[in-house]
This record gives sequence, C-alpha cells and structure tokens, in this order.
Amino acid sequence: MASYVDSVLAPGERIVHRAAITHWKFALSYLIGALCIIGAAVVIYFDRQHGPLVAAALVVIGVVIIMVALIRRGTTELVLTDRRLIAKRGLVSRVTVEMQLTKVESLHINQSVMGRMLDYGDVVVVGTGSSLEPLRGICEPLELRRKLGELAGATTKS
Repeated sequence: MASYVDSVLAPGERIVHRAAITHWKFALSYLIGALCIIGAAVVIYFDRQHGPLVAAALVVIGVVIIMVALIRRGTTELVLTDRRLIAKRGLVSRVTVEMQLTKVESLHINQSVMGRMLDYGDVVVVGTGSSLEPLRGICEPLELRRKLGELAGATTKS
C-alpha cells in the first residue's frame, strides 16, 4: 500500500527527507501494554481456577494498547520534498497539512535533555501568516532542519 505522500506528489516532485515519530514518544503505552501482559502471567500463576479469564482479558488489553501506539506511529508521516513540507496523521480519519517551501519562514526545534540524548524533539514550522501545529516526538529533528536549510540555500542560488 502506497503512503499518502507518495499518492499526492506532483509530477517531477521528489522526496528529500522522510521523518518519523520516535518510539520513545510511545514508551508509556509500550510499558503499560507490557505490564498488562506480565500481569496476566502473574494472575495465572497465583489463581489457576479463575485466572485464565482475567489473564486473557489482560493480554487483550495489553496487545490493544501496544497496537494502537504502533498504528499511531506508523500512520504519521512527515515528508520534506523539493517543493513543500507535508505532514499527515491518522488511519481512518486523516489530518493533513502542507506548506510550500517558499512560504516557510523558520523551523523551531524543542528538545529536552532526554530528547537530545535520544535524538528526538518537537518541530514547529512557521510560515508566512501561519504555522503548522507542533509535530511532537520527531526522530532526528536536526537532520530535518539541515535538509530544509539545504533546500532553502539551493532555492536562493537558483
């Protein structure tokens, strides 16, 4: 299945950089899901008579929590092309924002200490008269800034 961005590229438009959301943004979801699954094993160990039903429910809850986090991560796209910046979120319902590179004024990156150590951060693209909503937990945000800078430099030289 082709990604949303691949389906909306204009003829001759090329992708310069694809960014993703870090798994660290979903660490709490992964932890809660894992604790549910571990809790299921503990319930079965201590209550062999009624435990399997409770354990099955805990396993289902844990797997659903982890799957929701993975789907949210997998259905979020942030792509920089040679003409525009495209952000898309959602699987069933979709929210998309596109900004032409000629309208981009600045790119703000916010990184916590943990974000700097693990190389993720929040990105806000400010455009003429508007801005994209903050894109939270983006992997390698400085690489996105570098690529955007390279495109801006190439545009001014042309």
